[in-house]
Amino acid sequence: MIRFVSRVILSAALIAVPVAAHGQAPWRQVYKDGDVAVIFDTASIALQSPGTWTTVTSWDYTKPRILENKKQYTRLVERAYVRCSPVRVKRVRSTVYAGNNILVRDEGEVDPRDQAHMVWDRPKPGTAGRNAFESMCGILTRKAGINAITPASAKAAEAAVKPTPKKTPARKKTTKG
Repeated sequence: MIRFVSRVILSAALIAVPVAAHGQAPWRQVYKDGDVAVIFDTASIALQSPGTWTTVTSWDYTKPRILENKKQYTRLVERAYVRCSPVRVKRVRSTVYAGNNILVRDEGEVDPRDQAHMVWDRPKPGTAGRNAFESMCGILTRKAGINAITPASAKAAEAAVKPTPKKTPARKKTTKG
């Protein structure tokens, strides 16, 4: 029961609309067609490592989708790492909901040790995924030029690195005798 409640609270936190940042609505629509609307949480963007962004998206489908266990869902909330040149994605958390935001399944977070071995997916050209992630990359690259959010570990590493002094060339010792 406690596990279920914690999952519901965590899922609600992923969907909750955070306070607007930089004068823009935090959730921006990045793609829409007759089948799906994709919105992107710009308030949760974080620079994971140089060129790699942590993103949260919500994929709202017009018709229910069916999982392998035959349960239906209409919303997928996904946390993914994104690289933009070319567009590549590692999906690290997926949560699906039925109508009225009823939790259907929460896959949980992929273990960080496993994330390192995951393959970077390249969305297929002409798909909703490709179009949505390319639009997100436009936002991410503009944001990178303005105010990239660097992780604390990267800031600490930068502070710890000191420039190395230039080495003088070795000289051969000679003895007079």
